[in-house]
Amino acid sequence: MNAIKGYSFRIADLMLVMAWSEAQSMRMVVRLDHGAGTEDYEEVLALHSAETDACHWVIWNEIESVVVQPLIGRSRRYPSVFDALEALEALEPCRRIAQTQIRATRWPNTCRG
Repeated sequence: MNAIKGYSFRIADLMLVMAWSEAQSMRMVVRLDHGAGTEDYEEVLALHSAETDACHWVIWNEIESVVVQPLIGRSRRYPSVFDALEALEALEPCRRIAQTQIRATRWPNTCRG
């Protein structure tokens, strides 16, 4: 039997990650009883791109830190979920809405002056 490395998230943290991922046009997937090699996790959060379904990051909760593992690269530890998301925000800035993505629902009948 493997030792548990990652523990469940608090509900408030799950809601925070879900709201953040939606704001980033991503999808949060909760993976329960996740195992990797000789390590077991009660719960990990996988952040997927909404467009390609590719997993960008896996986040798990340890006793004293929150760990973010990118698809490629080294994992990083943060003191809280909020700090982890703030760091991800700096790495992956929000996509800006281009003017070409705005569509008028109707044309104005008269000019207001």
